[in-house]
Amino acid sequence: MIKCGKRIVVISSLLFLSACAGLSRTESYLAVVDAGSSGSRIYLYKANSASGSTDIQDLAQIHPHGLDGLSSYEGNTGQAGPQGIRPLLDSLDAYLAANDISKNRVAVEVLATAGMRLLEQGNPPAAQAIYRSVRETIAGGGYQSGQIRTISGADEGLYSWADVNYLYRNFQPNRATAGIVEVGGASAQVAYATSDASHPHAVRANINGVSYAVLSVSYLGLGQNEARKAMIVASGLTRNVCYPNNDNGSPPVSFNADTGSPAYVVASGDYRFAACDDVYQTLLASFHVRSSAVAPGFEATRFVGIASVFHALHDWGVLDYPAMLETRLATHCAGLNAWSLKVAPMQGGTSKFAQNACANGTFIHALLFGPDNGLGLPGGRLTGVERINGMAPTWTRGYALIRSAE
Repeated sequence: MIKCGKRIVVISSLLFLSACAGLSRTESYLAVVDAGSSGSRIYLYKANSASGSTDIQDLAQIHPHGLDGLSSYEGNTGQAGPQGIRPLLDSLDAYLAANDISKNRVAVEVLATAGMRLLEQGNPPAAQAIYRSVRETIAGGGYQSGQIRTISGADEGLYSWADVNYLYRNFQPNRATAGIVEVGGASAQVAYATSDASHPHAVRANINGVSYAVLSVSYLGLGQNEARKAMIVASGLTRNVCYPNNDNGSPPVSFNADTGSPAYVVASGDYRFAACDDVYQTLLASFHVRSSAVAPGFEATRFVGIASVFHALHDWGVLDYPAMLETRLATHCAGLNAWSLKVAPMQGGTSKFAQNACANGTFIHALLFGPDNGLGLPGGRLTGVERINGMAPTWTRGYALIRSAE
């Protein structure tokens, strides 16, 4: 803690402040590695703080192709840093040099999500060894290490909530905040401001001098890939009720369910909305979604759907009318040869995204609108977004905002 006259400035591990000397404005650099299950990327931010308010400036996003997720190094932990992180640092080196930014002004933090959560549950020693390799690589690269850890799903939801509201410029006096529903491949997050600070899923966030109680709950296993895997196990690989019919044999002859390991190939489909919805409702019931996610403030909150929520609404052409998702699915996914006659033309091809569009869309509908086991949201209180004021939402920016305020 440094005292300058009557002002007190607290320096955290990521804030490298200018000498006080009466200055009211500070600048700091933070590089955040989003270490996801399928790969890692690094975001470089510049935080400008003045008069109790923080502005986060996006400087660079680096996402090299072919970079494996940290959890994939379970059997070769010593290479997690050199192979999984070093390429990111090399690209960061080049950016900093080109923009005349000194390394010693940049803190590097590595925050892992669902893949490492699963590894920490199944093989804690391997997870610790991976992080040890990462720390050594960062130090060897001449950077200061900030936090290097696995964040909880609730943390991820909180940071996404902070970012969405930051981009909407909601952190101002007398402005209501939005809630978020975020669906990834392995997990789903719901977060919104609540008046019940004692709720078991409520966390505190201090932003621009205001303290918020945020209900943030995460469901590991309710990402759309994991949910689709569970659905296939329950429904089978033939005449699956969540896949469209393809009896005429138009390519693809079978559907790539894209569930990772183990891989599933759906040989044939017989889509029926009610039957598919029942399978997903049963899955949601096992996670107790509604009882865990609904607290004071929920009914008055407008929600923003991001990640796979946006893609489902967009791909089915219902961004402006989310409540029409059921009708669109029932109309296009059901019937003889629905795949070749209706789904593939509307989805624009035969990619794995198009092949799974009926299953994914039904899952997103069940999660968002299911009145008993889902969130039970009215369509009019949900907006799907890919960009907000020209910026793509990312939880890493929300993390930088919250950390800069600490």
